[in-house]
Amino acid sequence: MLRPSRRWGSRPEHGTLGDARTNMSDPNLPAVRDVAERACRVHWLNPEPRTLWGTGDSAAPEYAALVAMHECRNARQLGDLIARLLPV
Repeated sequence: MLRPSRRWGSRPEHGTLGDARTNMSDPNLPAVRDVAERACRVHWLNPEPRTLWGTGDSAAPEYAALVAMHECRNARQLGDLIARLLPV
């Protein structure tokens, strides 16, 4: 269960790091939808190239329809993402 943060308000932010592969299991989209509805922002950092999203057992396109998914394979991509997300 997500708990409110006193510092950031009643709706927490959520981050996931993973390739969005299901290993041929149920992708459990209702659970991802529930997290997205409870959090003020959700960012999924996917270490796979965008060209592989949706191949094999990847549920990346389905998850990306629910939350913001970002290709994040190296320090440069991570730095670019942080620069876009943080107000500076």
